[in-house]
Amino acid sequence: MRHWLALGAAAALVGVAACNSSQEAQAPEPQAEAPGNAAANAAAGPVDIAALMHDRHENYEEIGKAMKGITEQLKSNNPSLADIRRHADLIARYAPQVVSWFPPGSGPETGRRTRAKAEIWQDFETFRQRAQAFEAEAANFSRVSQTTDVEGMRAARAELANACKNCHDRFRGPEIEH
Repeated sequence: MRHWLALGAAAALVGVAACNSSQEAQAPEPQAEAPGNAAANAAAGPVDIAALMHDRHENYEEIGKAMKGITEQLKSNNPSLADIRRHADLIARYAPQVVSWFPPGSGPETGRRTRAKAEIWQDFETFRQRAQAFEAEAANFSRVSQTTDVEGMRAARAELANACKNCHDRFRGPEIEH
């Protein structure tokens, strides 16, 4: 019951999460704002686990694209602050939602393709703590991105990437071949 309450509360938030690599630097509008998003609509009725798992994957893809976009900008000689801020905003919006993307019954036991390890549900408190650390670093990076301090952004980006890695190392499985 506690997990479902957390799911409902977190799904009500507008937010951002964990940092996969991807090919595109542009980050589209978040899935959480789409009317069919299972995580965003979880409080409204029964959860469609397949839809939730799909949305979770898509949301993480968007976060990965945003992280890649930030990294590319911060490596350039003339970074676009507007692009960095746009990507930072997406991550900061998704980060508070991460815990809600993992209700009971949405892991490997479904038989569906997922990189989410069973350890998420076996040690949900540690997962929650790491997700909250990611949320804090996402908020910090977003705050720093509003300045013109590119070196500060680089340092905050490194901390954000560490928060991603801290969760990935324990709770994310290897790449799934398509």
